[in-house]
Amino acid sequence: MTTLILDANNLLYRTFWFSKNNIEGEDLSTLMFLRAVKSYVDKFRPTQVYAAWDKKLTYPSTNFRKNTSNGTYKSNRDSEVAKEAHRNDELIKDLLNCLGIKSIYPNVMEADDVIAYLCHKLPGKKFVVTVDKDLYQLINESTYVFNPIQKVTVTPDNFTIYTKGVEIKHFLDYKALIGDNSDNIKGLYKVGHKRALNLIEKFNHEEPSKVLNEQQYEIYTKNIQIMDLKLGYKYYPEEEPIYSKQMKEGMPEKDITTFFEHCKTYKYGSILKNRDKWINTFKLNDSLQEVVAKLNI
Repeated sequence: MTTLILDANNLLYRTFWFSKNNIEGEDLSTLMFLRAVKSYVDKFRPTQVYAAWDKKLTYPSTNFRKNTSNGTYKSNRDSEVAKEAHRNDELIKDLLNCLGIKSIYPNVMEADDVIAYLCHKLPGKKFVVTVDKDLYQLINESTYVFNPIQKVTVTPDNFTIYTKGVEIKHFLDYKALIGDNSDNIKGLYKVGHKRALNLIEKFNHEEPSKVLNEQQYEIYTKNIQIMDLKLGYKYYPEEEPIYSKQMKEGMPEKDITTFFEHCKTYKYGSILKNRDKWINTFKLNDSLQEVVAKLNI
């Protein structure tokens, strides 16, 4: 079995910004989202596809990462931009359902935690599509990360090439030392890539508490707690059962006719012109002739 796992929020923001900055007039971000999904399915030919979203099933709510960081975690995000980027979420979910792609949500955590759960629980090979390097900590012999910007699949064999010498076993240590600007997580003062590698080398011989001073160690341990994806979905007793319940609901039933009806409504001409390719990619049951007859197109 091969599973494709989409970091859906990550993909949504990439297509949103590309459309906003490069295409004048009509918003084509949803169309670009769909076309990107098709390209990943064509590339990896998965048995099943999941789209992990940040939208919480319990809202409003917060989680331990905000509390551990005293509220600074992801406080640099623009809420107005988020509203604009997510305005077509329900349409996207409906379209994904039609293609047999399962959308899955956290209870009070985040998409990264859903992805970690899927990677730890699902059998066979998993390919995670994201530009978020935090998810590199999930890479092992059965889980790979495809970076669509670099157009590379990061595996245990090439891991150090794409992390500039950081080994998998030390990747979480490395991130805790340097921090993460995108999530507003501060690292150790004046610790960049080279110094982090030097500190990690010392970790091979001594405990971090003996290598770092008291202030550094406090920052390091706090960052480990925030960043460790083995912890997130297990932190609250009600979190993991919510993921399990969604999984037990099964995959959505593919509905190519409704999919193309949506495409017709929203004038996604590039999809309609290539109906046969979309049917083939997603192994949809209806033939092209049946779809054309049903939709009168």
